[in-house]
Amino acid sequence: MIFTWKIIDVFAEQSAITQVKYSVIATDGEKSVSTEGYWTFLDKEHQIYEQTSEKDLISWIKNESVIDDVCIIEANLEKQLNATQDIVKKPWVKPTFTVKI
Repeated sequence: MIFTWKIIDVFAEQSAITQVKYSVIATDGEKSVSTEGYWTFLDKEHQIYEQTSEKDLISWIKNESVIDDVCIIEANLEKQLNATQDIVKKPWVKPTFTVKI
């Protein structure tokens, strides 16, 4: 399973990051599920600097969202992905031509 994180917005007060809007896509083969949300940092220890990267913010969210050694955001996406059913092709829709390289 592959998790693809993206930071959409960052909110700060006096250079301390207070909240981050994020999106995460969980992919397993051809199946995928996604979520968007806001993560609020309760402490003011995360400062925004010139060298602060998207990877840093993702790491901070993942570290703060761990319960019992599991990132709850990724765990919930994994549950959703495992609960999805295979899509049944509709017999009235003609197949489309796709090129796979």
